Amino acid sequence: MNKKNLTDTAILTVAGLSKSFGGVKAVNDLSFSVKKNHIHAIIGPNGAGKSTLFNLITGIIPPDEGEVRFFTTDITSLRSDQIAKHGVSRTFQNIRLFPDMTVFETVLIGTYLLTGAKLAPALLRTKAFRENERVAKQRVEEILKFVGLWDVRDEYAAQLSYGNQRRVEIARALATQPQLLLLDEPTAGMNPKETKELMDLFTAVNNEGITILIIAHDMNLVNTLSDHITVINFGEKLVEGTADVIQKHPAVIEAYMGKVKVDA
Repeated sequence: MNKKNLTDTAILTVAGLSKSFGGVKAVNDLSFSVKKNHIHAIIGPNGAGKSTLFNLITGIIPPDEGEVRFFTTDITSLRSDQIAKHGVSRTFQNIRLFPDMTVFETVLIGTYLLTGAKLAPALLRTKAFRENERVAKQRVEEILKFVGLWDVRDEYAAQLSYGNQRRVEIARALATQPQLLLLDEPTAGMNPKETKELMDLFTAVNNEGITILIIAHDMNLVNTLSDHITVINFGEKLVEGTADVIQKHPAVIEAYMGKVKVDA
């Protein structure tokens, strides 16, 4: 792959992160870092704590212990919208789209964090509001063309094909102009053609200088795209490294061979 500007600078650092639900440790003293401009994959068996980890990173739930740093800023106790303003955006495993909004309107929502749209200026149609609106709509046009959805911009997002609904979610996340994009099983349920098209999109996003942290069950995707892989099991880090290292590691083979259904 033609990668751009790979660095050793950590854009995200997770240190000693722990979270329990009803006495069960979903994430247990987990530490790892994601380097700027990399595609970093999180894999592990069902119930390993992967989605909980994403929820902790993005402020949806608070950790019991540990911290999350974005570059040098501690974002552990921030709200999701505050974390997004710092430059961290995400998609969800289950698609979340409004049924009565067009593709354009759905992605436009993502720009509101940047434009700072407020009720009074919107009602009064102030000059500043009109300029923000113009910039936001221009940004949405650029994103929709980038992800291949411009031709369906006026269609209801929730009525698109499954693959295009995923693209809408990604476009909405890109509308916040993230430096770090978290993708939670973005190709789940897709056929090989749709998966390949999204893999190409992820590469294009990464080549724009956006770091990607991805949960994926498709090992072809993981092995093809990832610069680095972290394997977790029972909420703990099992091993990490490149795809070649992960594939041959005895602990990874044991975690996946028969004892637990293969799924990332």
